[in-house]
Amino acid sequence: MQREDTLPWYRQFWPWFIIALPASAVVAGLFTVWLSMQTGDSLVIQSRDGINVVTERNLAAEKEADKLGLSATLHIQAETGAVQLTLSALPDVQLPQSLELRMRHPTMASRDAGIELLRAMPGADGQAMWAGHFTTPPRDRLYVTLSSGDSWRLTGEWNGESAIELGQSGRSGDVTN
Repeated sequence: MQREDTLPWYRQFWPWFIIALPASAVVAGLFTVWLSMQTGDSLVIQSRDGINVVTERNLAAEKEADKLGLSATLHIQAETGAVQLTLSALPDVQLPQSLELRMRHPTMASRDAGIELLRAMPGADGQAMWAGHFTTPPRDRLYVTLSSGDSWRLTGEWNGESAIELGQSGRSGDVTN
């Protein structure tokens, strides 16, 4: 006894299953191409002088901060965007009236933020303080850069903490949660 299928091939399960596997790979590939065309590469910072020169300047600025003995404690109120900064340095170091605070998202340049911090009245312990305010409070994980022009810079990483330490070659840590 011999069995004969009465249904045409296009009404069978297995031909469509076999066709679906490569078809899904084609759809996923087209989606990947579309996604790559929609977003730019914001991880690379380009300048007129070239990427290597920017990196060398950043390293030189961090070494200068080490040489000046700079360290900072940054307090951020994530709900309101208010920022307070205390900065300490070697005794003979002249501290600026304003500082630049930049917060960069690891992958999306549209989430980057930057403000100018202005010198405020010294704290109760006599340490120099700066204050500022984000118009849109920061969120997510961000890389923090505190600088005074191109002369020096401190770096760290912010993960939503209320305070972080910036200092000594970019080593940072959570102060309070």
